[in-house]
Amino acid sequence: MLESIVVPANLLTFPLSPDAVRLLRDADERISDFTRRQRPWVENFAVCDFRLVDAALAWIGEADLARGERFCEWGSGFGVVAMLAALRGWDSFGIEVEPVLVDEAQSLAEDHEIEVIFAAGSFIPEGGEDSLQIVDDISHIDMDCPSGYDDLDADVADFDLFFAFPWPGEHAYWEAVFDRYAAEGALLLTYHGIESREVDSLKLQRKVGQIDRIDETN
Repeated sequence: MLESIVVPANLLTFPLSPDAVRLLRDADERISDFTRRQRPWVENFAVCDFRLVDAALAWIGEADLARGERFCEWGSGFGVVAMLAALRGWDSFGIEVEPVLVDEAQSLAEDHEIEVIFAAGSFIPEGGEDSLQIVDDISHIDMDCPSGYDDLDADVADFDLFFAFPWPGEHAYWEAVFDRYAAEGALLLTYHGIESREVDSLKLQRKVGQIDRIDETN
């Protein structure tokens, strides 16, 4: 069961660190170059508002919302959010289905000396495909790629905070995977910028048990 946590509207009061400024400047250049030269085009590749997500990570840390310090970016692309999380002190990982993007992420992390572990594979655990029945259209989710968790030597339940940028209409599937496999108390931060105003573009949810929900209403 998922419980929503209100994300404050003034997130951008949290400043970027100097290391994050350098990372975002370099990432922007590399992503622009990648989109110009990459053929065939990686169809599912899109970038979120990294500045806003970094501020959300800062807020989550300051508010002590997470139960631990392990972070995983689902569909990590160039790995920028995973790197921002590492700069914020998280033990950070990323899973990406496109090997070419994993290579780009590893190169960026190495050049900025940021410790993040990336894996090529699916964010869906083995056997998680049966959650498909809850969503009619999941055209942007690769269901044939092996799970990436073996390469991370981890399970979904080992992480305390996840970040994802689902395509419009596919959020329910990502949330279902999180609800089924994440540990109780884990957090899911999702970006909705394609379909929302900036103030509403981030959503934070916590996995809670039925007993927790009952206690809070008493």
